[in-house]
Amino acid sequence: MFEQHLQLENPRLSQIQYSADDLFQFIDSHKDFVALVFEPAQGSYLPKNKEWIKERLLSHFSRQNNQPQRGQQQSQQQRYNQPRSQHHNRGNRRW
Repeated sequence: MFEQHLQLENPRLSQIQYSADDLFQFIDSHKDFVALVFEPAQGSYLPKNKEWIKERLLSHFSRQNNQPQRGQQQSQQQRYNQPRSQHHNRGNRRW
């Protein structure tokens, strides 16, 4: 949703960079923002709040940053050059 929002705001840009804080501000700007997550033990979907979503996003970004890319470990200083912003910053750390 956030990247679609950025594309609509910046239709002429082929690449957009944003930080994790930008994404979190987008999430916080919505009154209701939940994820429905299937819980197999209960056989139903349970709502997860904004804080849960943000924690999962940080975990996801950390895993992406720590995965080897094309057979070699990616440097933290290496920038992602993927279309429509796959580069994330949180403080001095790149995601």
